[in-house]
Amino acid sequence: MKFKKLIFTVVISLALIVSAMSHVKAEDASPKFNAEALESKAETGDVLAMRDLGMAYLFGNVIFQDGFMAEFWLLQAAEKNNVASQAALGYLYEDGLGISQNIQAAIKWYGKASEQDHPVAQSRLGFILKRGEGGNQDYKRAMTLLARAAAWGDAYAQANVADMYEKGLGIKKDYSLAATWYSAAAAQNHTQAQLRLAYLHEKGLGLKKDLIRAYMWYAIAGVWETAGEDEFPKNDPRQQLKKIMSKDDVISAETSATDWWAEHFESDAPVL
Repeated sequence: MKFKKLIFTVVISLALIVSAMSHVKAEDASPKFNAEALESKAETGDVLAMRDLGMAYLFGNVIFQDGFMAEFWLLQAAEKNNVASQAALGYLYEDGLGISQNIQAAIKWYGKASEQDHPVAQSRLGFILKRGEGGNQDYKRAMTLLARAAAWGDAYAQANVADMYEKGLGIKKDYSLAATWYSAAAAQNHTQAQLRLAYLHEKGLGLKKDLIRAYMWYAIAGVWETAGEDEFPKNDPRQQLKKIMSKDDVISAETSATDWWAEHFESDAPVL
């Protein structure tokens, strides 16, 4: 049986970009949604109509998906300083949704939205600069942007800030701060953050060594292995921990994982 993640904050996926930036809802697919009327308003220079029409074409949730039409309307709204359109335009160029991918254009529009404190734009731009996509690696600016988005509660940004502290990317390694930010992202069910937090607990890096907590986080992250996701290690680290943990400690860790699941999902936990 596959289990679908419940995401608590904005992370980068199509569905989350929709929820974070789009004011065009799926229920608008009812007869009340009139693309022709919306286009007429957009043609008069109505910024919100431009935004909504561009979003509709971008995501194809109420009308057919069309990258070129999305670009046409979002660009006009973005040039009028509409922050949601700027962020969506960055996403369109970054992923090349129906148009040619253009990382430099993505950086430009994410940058404009970031200046208006749009957390998704800050998170995405920070990630691009962290990875150096398009030859634009800049750890200092990446950390600044990711830290801002992380402070907004963006789990994706929190995990990336933690990764930079853990690896010392452009800054001094700090396992304690890495653990702090991994904890924040893990609490929002970010799988990779849960895995890294488990590892820090296991090795005692930035945290007191705690095999029970390590096992607990590995177990929680391991749910997504059951769901067929590819983030979980091929060699389940719990199997190694079982060799050095007492049976009672393993039971305690599994109970803690089950309790965590029930608290955050208000439902029975799957097999951990």
